Amino acid sequence: MADDDPRRPLHSVTIDICTACRRSDDPAGDGRVLLERVGALCTAEDGITVRPIECMAVCDRQVTVALRGPGLWSYVLGDVDAENDGAELVAAARAVAASPHGVPKLRDRPPVFRKGVICRLLPPPDHDEIKTQDSSAPD
Repeated sequence: MADDDPRRPLHSVTIDICTACRRSDDPAGDGRVLLERVGALCTAEDGITVRPIECMAVCDRQVTVALRGPGLWSYVLGDVDAENDGAELVAAARAVAASPHGVPKLRDRPPVFRKGVICRLLPPPDHDEIKTQDSSAPD
């Protein structure tokens, strides 16, 4: 897409997926299965990348993922189903990418995003121009 294309997201977003997560007996591991599925879904996505993370240390909420982007609020999500939540996870990344500060309105968040949030993190200190009053997103 061209830089002036209105469909182009405001920001780039990375989906970090814990590859150590293992909810089932699948020898490949649920995190790796999710990584492959989301990676395949993102091949045509502009501005969304997928990255494996060896362990995110949230073992009681497997599969764990993070949605992150430069200068944006970040989210850690848990209980992501490797078999069924891939498309919703990509939709969540699109919602973060399309929002001004990485905080999409609740109505723009797919169920995996609304139900799975473990925490939300401020942008790194070098992006402190984003003020805390901008962190709320009305419905």
